[in-house]
Amino acid sequence: MGDEAQHVHFEEATDGIKNNDIVVKQKSLKKIEIQLGFLKIHHVYEVSFVMSRSVFVADVAGYEQNDEPVPNINCRMVGIDQEGDNVVVEIKFKALKEKLVREKIVLKTENDEVVLEFVARVLGKGKGTPMLRSGIKCVEVQQDPEETEASDWQGFD
Repeated sequence: MGDEAQHVHFEEATDGIKNNDIVVKQKSLKKIEIQLGFLKIHHVYEVSFVMSRSVFVADVAGYEQNDEPVPNINCRMVGIDQEGDNVVVEIKFKALKEKLVREKIVLKTENDEVVLEFVARVLGKGKGTPMLRSGIKCVEVQQDPEETEASDWQGFD
């Protein structure tokens, strides 16, 4: 072998997979899965992503979040706008439990509905700070209910 140093070289991937964008997958005709990546527990995020206009039959401005039978309080649509052949959707997402979280919302008009399912891996306390994907920003940090300072105990005298 001699005195030559052995080095391993890896080529940079150019297939577009190694980016930091929110992943939007069409699961069926009217069901879309949005992968948000890693989030942190007890944080509220504002998420903005782009999806294809082809899923919507009516004007996108007419779509509203359906709260029947039970409203989703952890995932709320904030806005929806059309930009050419694409639709920009903004939601507010609350990460309230650890592990893999799936939150589903239904956008509805009088004669059409589209199901959006958001998938995120929520990191618990002490598990690090995730690098947020493009289009996701933290807007609020909520207090951990197990770390409440609302105790009546005054301490020792």
